[in-house]
Amino acid sequence: MQRGIFFLAAYLLLAASCSDDFLDLEPTDQLASSQVFVDQGLANAYLNNIIGELPAGQYNSPGPGYGNAYLLASISDEARSKSGWVPSNAVVRTGNIQPTNLGGLAIWGDAYSALRKTNELLAALPDGDFDDDFKVTTAAKLHFVRGWFYFDLVRRYGGVPIITEVQTLESEDLLPSRDPVPAVYDFISQELTMAAEGLPDKPDAPVGGLNRQAAIGLHARAMLYAERWAEAAALADRLVTGEDNAGLALFGAEPGSPEEAAQNYRDLFLSYGGNVETLYEITFLPPERAHEFDRGNWPVRWRNDNGGQTDPTQEVVDAFQTADGLDIDDPASGYTLEDPYSNRESRFYASIFYHGAEFSEVKPSRGAPFIDMEYNAFNEGPGEKRDGNASITGYLVRKWVDPSLGFAPEGVSRTAWQEIRFAEILLIYAEAENEANGPSEKVYEAINRVRRRAALPPLADGLSQDEMRQRIRHERRIELVFENHRWFDLRRWGIASEVLNATFTGIQIERDGVPTAAENGPEHVFDPAKLTFTPFQTGQFENVYPERYDLLPLPLGEVEANPNLSQNPGY
Repeated sequence: MQRGIFFLAAYLLLAASCSDDFLDLEPTDQLASSQVFVDQGLANAYLNNIIGELPAGQYNSPGPGYGNAYLLASISDEARSKSGWVPSNAVVRTGNIQPTNLGGLAIWGDAYSALRKTNELLAALPDGDFDDDFKVTTAAKLHFVRGWFYFDLVRRYGGVPIITEVQTLESEDLLPSRDPVPAVYDFISQELTMAAEGLPDKPDAPVGGLNRQAAIGLHARAMLYAERWAEAAALADRLVTGEDNAGLALFGAEPGSPEEAAQNYRDLFLSYGGNVETLYEITFLPPERAHEFDRGNWPVRWRNDNGGQTDPTQEVVDAFQTADGLDIDDPASGYTLEDPYSNRESRFYASIFYHGAEFSEVKPSRGAPFIDMEYNAFNEGPGEKRDGNASITGYLVRKWVDPSLGFAPEGVSRTAWQEIRFAEILLIYAEAENEANGPSEKVYEAINRVRRRAALPPLADGLSQDEMRQRIRHERRIELVFENHRWFDLRRWGIASEVLNATFTGIQIERDGVPTAAENGPEHVFDPAKLTFTPFQTGQFENVYPERYDLLPLPLGEVEANPNLSQNPGY
């Protein structure tokens, strides 16, 4: 039988080899570049495929980069992830990032794959039989993509190779070395300047489409990270007061009450695209493209399984001010642990699910339409007898939770990921201008615009540069909470090791003399006078941040394959 199979195979091979085109077979599942780069429709599809590789940030979002396994909040002081298998727990917060395992933070391969495609299409544009407008806008979009990925690379790894040509086996620079950080930021600045010159203004671009304001906003963010304060401030100011504003504004900028402010802020993150505040966003349209934030983060009683994956810490809860704009440790704030969730600022109520928070838009599977975080109450909160589906800290993320999806949402989440918002631009301007020139009147105005939207009083006059620096950092922490900024901010400010080598806390809520339902008492207790609130810690809240984390390791395979690549210190 074996000899028969051998001779049959040999015969078929011989017969095939007699055909002149045996070696000229073309794959049937792909198009050659010679076809793609001469047809405008195919080239546009290829362009959209490249743009589709820009990452979105929600939990389990499609796209490379971050947000696929967890929000970056889970590796900062903002939150903990409840499941041990999640890379934020298994690798990152235990101090075990290695060149072979970056715990979900690696983007090297995805980024350089997208950059190669970008370089291919850029090289083909000049000679392609395309409309002039298509050439201009396509080149601008590709420069935006290159600017984005090189920015994401440099803020993770430090210096990286700048590759602008399509590499082949014959290329002299097939094994490039790392360009220094300043040169990478120079290149990012160049790319985003060209992007802004060729992209339409936001009102003229489709919803979710790349636009001039997105390029300028990303440019301002990159220069902030580079500590090029004057450049960052000038770029941000073009969007705040300059001719490039194009109608950008804070959504719900002038609320009539704290309650209206909370609702405005909540609604901002329920946008499906096109919000007046958004410069750059990733949009979704189920079932073809959806994310899983709601399935992964909803409270227990409003879903079938999973959920509770991003659990805010007591530390981030305590960072929210009172409605009077005072820190809770200010004796004049009136804050008390006996009634910790009363009289807090509007963004707290829009961002955090806490004990007693109302969630009446969706009928729960059991019980009252309020979040129950009571310890061992078998609802949303922590406890020794939990089944693994509840919060481990006593809090859940409310931002992005879309009640219109109904009970137990799965595969249907479509809230847009707003990567750059006008509020961030105001904060970029305030930080950069304060670092460059101190706390000027324009710095105050930028910060106070963000605070007015939250129905908070303005900052006190007479702050020093350092005092203003601390207020700006606080405002970024609250306004941009859970939006994947905090971990990067702590690193660029040089305080990540100080802040993140800590054991964070949750809240333990227990009845104060009130019988349980099994003892003929009420099923739910929300009156603070009948409850005791006690901060607590467990091993799940511990966090390790080695100094080497200030730069992520290059993938081991890349360093082994390229002798010109040097590894980052500590790895």
